[in-house]
Amino acid sequence: MAVRRRSVIISAVSAAIVAVVGYTVWLTYQVQQDLGDAEAAVSDLRQALNGDDAAARDRAIADLQDAARSAENRTDGAWWSVMTHVPLVGDDADGVRVLSRTLSSVATDAVAPIASTVDALDGVYQGGRIDLAAVESMQEPVGRASEALTAAATEVQAVDSSGFVGVLDRRFDDYADQLERAAVSLRSADTAVRVLPRMVGADGPRDYLLLFQNNAEVRATGGMPGAWALIHAEDGRIDMARQGVAGDFPTADTPVVPLTPEEVEVYGKEIGVFFQNPGFAPDFPRAAQMWDAHWDRRFPNVDLDGVLALDPVGMSYLLEGTGPVTVDGRSLTSENLVEELLSRPYLELEPEEQDVFFGGAARAIFDAASTDVRSPVSLVDGFERAAREGRFLVASFDEEDQALLADSRVLGELAGDDQRTPHVDVGLNDATGSKMSYYLRYRVTVESMSCENDRQQLAAQMTLNQVITAADAAELPVSVTGGGVRGVDAGSQVVSIRIYSPAGGAIGDITLNGRKVEPFEQNVRVKDRQVVTVVTELSTLDDAVINWTMESGPGQVGDGELGVTPSVVSGIAGGVFRSSCSS
Repeated sequence: MAVRRRSVIISAVSAAIVAVVGYTVWLTYQVQQDLGDAEAAVSDLRQALNGDDAAARDRAIADLQDAARSAENRTDGAWWSVMTHVPLVGDDADGVRVLSRTLSSVATDAVAPIASTVDALDGVYQGGRIDLAAVESMQEPVGRASEALTAAATEVQAVDSSGFVGVLDRRFDDYADQLERAAVSLRSADTAVRVLPRMVGADGPRDYLLLFQNNAEVRATGGMPGAWALIHAEDGRIDMARQGVAGDFPTADTPVVPLTPEEVEVYGKEIGVFFQNPGFAPDFPRAAQMWDAHWDRRFPNVDLDGVLALDPVGMSYLLEGTGPVTVDGRSLTSENLVEELLSRPYLELEPEEQDVFFGGAARAIFDAASTDVRSPVSLVDGFERAAREGRFLVASFDEEDQALLADSRVLGELAGDDQRTPHVDVGLNDATGSKMSYYLRYRVTVESMSCENDRQQLAAQMTLNQVITAADAAELPVSVTGGGVRGVDAGSQVVSIRIYSPAGGAIGDITLNGRKVEPFEQNVRVKDRQVVTVVTELSTLDDAVINWTMESGPGQVGDGELGVTPSVVSGIAGGVFRSSCSS
């Protein structure tokens, strides 16, 4: 009898276990289906936005909200809560719950509000005038969406996914990265819609110096400012009032603004003497002060309200929204613009003809962006991408504008100490007097090796090379090679690399191709950041590899930020490096 009773109990327990496992598997499958449906809806949403299909966009948003809400509901119950405490799979279950909850929040509180502003974009900028009322109407929904995305990104970043099993680890990290990028973009958009009405003359006329930074002759802020334009804005209307070239500004006998002893030691007095050189320092607000002073000496009757900068790679992003433009019978597209502006003119045109072509291209792109925009969404995306990559920079001389733009990527500011984030910056400058930077490629990585006494120990590597052989480079015209005017063989290039430590930190040993080097300015600090200069000559396809160590400042235990001069190659040269303090 006892045996039979034991058998019944075992059967009942076994059946219960099967039921529990079966329900868990079924619930997990349902959640997986929901998340798959959400992913499909996101893909549909992207296609609808690219195709400017409002009906498809609204359907995709509704599908995304339904799928995300379903996943959230399935993972919010008591059963799923129990799963989060089960050994081996508990952290995975908790990660899925966080993913589902934040996805639902993003779909409802971020995607829906921001989508409501898309239709208004079509009428925001027409005939050279920005509809100020339309921009102001976007402030509330964009701000709400930005807050929701930032909150979701913060919640997801707090999850440790290192113990996740299988594909969840990779998918969760990918979701976290996409969410963080979206949050950064929305914060930029929020800043833009709040500051834009003021900057385009809502409170009175504004005048800006717009510089076109030439990446073919690299400067720490992006490139040598070979061409410029005066932009006049009033009551939302934007006009290109005047154009010119760097040669319009005579060399000053003394620096146009007082330089600090540190600036003189690191950059030389030429940073304040030549119009082409304020960008030697990777600090756009400081460079803008010098350009403003150059302007006052040359055009004292026009008082600038700020300085803007854009490079050809950033301009190519704008063409994705405007469509191709034609200059001197040549069609300039988002795909060929960089080559057409930074290579072909130096190979085929005389210097005077180069200036005319640059000016015509700038005017054509400005006119296209201010009149018949093919895709307003793509144009806005182009500006956002250019700003994110440090290719579109803004320095306003208005204090309220400055407050609205504070901490924005568009400032291009050399960061100081925020007490938690170790900032590392690498600024590149051409030292050849040539346009050989068109053939320059470089990449920088920083890794946090350890965390000791409230400081991080960092290791960094930079790799540089030319993408043209020495023989081919030697055949390039003097307008590209510089003709050896600074003692550099035609076809070679000398690059000055300035490394900035975290604030309060220090730079350790430096090697170039495995050999220890003694850099310049070893004991100089700018914004409490040690700065050293390493110079290397490139003449072949072979890599030049620079390695160095650093220590962060005290209390800088968070993830770090790496800033690197943007190049002729699209994309962000810097990025975020993870802290080792929580490992």
